[in-house]
Amino acid sequence: MNKCKYVRLSARVTLADYKRLEEIRRKYGFKSIYQILNYLTYSFLRVADREHDTIAEPVPEEIERMFEDLGTPALPVRYRRARPVRRSADL
Repeated sequence: MNKCKYVRLSARVTLADYKRLEEIRRKYGFKSIYQILNYLTYSFLRVADREHDTIAEPVPEEIERMFEDLGTPALPVRYRRARPVRRSADL
């Protein structure tokens, strides 16, 4: 039997965006924000990496259009990871 290995992915969003996701979750009947993120991830993989797509059904045109501008930094980076300040004494 082939066992799948899973990796946890995480994303940071602003509180305002989190509230928007909660509203979308309720409106469309998702069980959790995690479920929304899974849906988006697998939709993206189907469009961006078609040769490894295991689903025979074609991707709806609306979903393809969502990812038309792949590689275009249209959205601003809202969170940057803090980097520690290194001093010469730390070396």
